[in-house]
Amino acid sequence: MPSTAGQALTFHETPLVSGSAITHQAGSSNVVINQLGIYQATFHGTVAVNTGTAIPSSIDVQLLENGTAVPGAVASHSFASTNERATMSFSVPFRVDAVPADFTVTASEDGFQFNEITLAIIRLGDATT
Repeated sequence: MPSTAGQALTFHETPLVSGSAITHQAGSSNVVINQLGIYQATFHGTVAVNTGTAIPSSIDVQLLENGTAVPGAVASHSFASTNERATMSFSVPFRVDAVPADFTVTASEDGFQFNEITLAIIRLGDATT
């Protein structure tokens, strides 16, 4: 999937969902959390430089909750070669205080090709005050 600056990446499969706290439709970019609590998000994928992208170049992927960056949920890579391929990943716990909460992963720049991307969100438990 080619990157578009500020646009959400699409997750083509939904391999496992248990219960209704977290929902995702295959082929969608959105994961919706429907239950308050503490969660863990883990993103993993490979990225390559598209033909015509100026080198050196950098890209970030960031997890957003309702359009706002989730602290610590970012991965960055700087490319020094046109045939370079990189693995990008992050894993971060976070708290959901209002539902439904819409989560997406966005790319910061155009000109990159994402492959084999996954986003796993796991509910860890209730949030205590």
